[in-house]
Amino acid sequence: MNARMLLALALAAAPVRAQDTASSPNVPLFRSSDAAILGGALAGSLILIQYDARITAWKGLTPFRNSPGTGRALDAAAFIGGPGSIGVEAAMWGAGRIWKNKDLATDGETAIEAAALSGAVTFLVKGVAGRARPYLDSTRANNFSFGRGISTSEDYQSFPSEHTAAAFAFATAMTARLQARHSPAVKWAAPVLYGLATLTGISRVYNHDHWASDCLMGAAIGTVSGLVSERWHERHP
Repeated sequence: MNARMLLALALAAAPVRAQDTASSPNVPLFRSSDAAILGGALAGSLILIQYDARITAWKGLTPFRNSPGTGRALDAAAFIGGPGSIGVEAAMWGAGRIWKNKDLATDGETAIEAAALSGAVTFLVKGVAGRARPYLDSTRANNFSFGRGISTSEDYQSFPSEHTAAAFAFATAMTARLQARHSPAVKWAAPVLYGLATLTGISRVYNHDHWASDCLMGAAIGTVSGLVSERWHERHP
């Protein structure tokens, strides 16, 4: 997933909601609860790093060992929750514009912006953290180097997980939008969306693309990005 592509999509959608700012409610974009989510995830990640190598080894346990079915199922969930969600978001926004359905267009726009924000944040943190991915050495979970992820390959851009962040950004943005409209669909949509987001993270660990702590931090970034994007639309209806 490319953070610059996400930002381009968000900028393309921006004219839809750049109006009526004078009458928008004064809703704070970032709250103390968001800081608590990010701080808690960071603290949890620091603890989880001590167990990341053991968690990565679970792929070799029954029933996961040599199970192509498990791998395919997780890969499908990861695609739907991660890169696939970008296509869904763009389709929602486009369909809403074509059919003049403001709710659908705003849902898609909010999700695109959430994905763009989470992508930008994870891209920056990846570069600074410079953490080696587990497929390089699954026994060295503490292999960080400040700034290494900026000038080297994706091999050293493990922390946090951008796929997981995108999946949780989509899940949170859509859930928040449905809740804002008091839609009864939120009762089934939220568990499905967050379930796919969780499977996205599990898949990244299963395939040795990320450590578990990468996915925990990515989930927090995605969640906050979804909340911030929804609040933006509360301020700019």
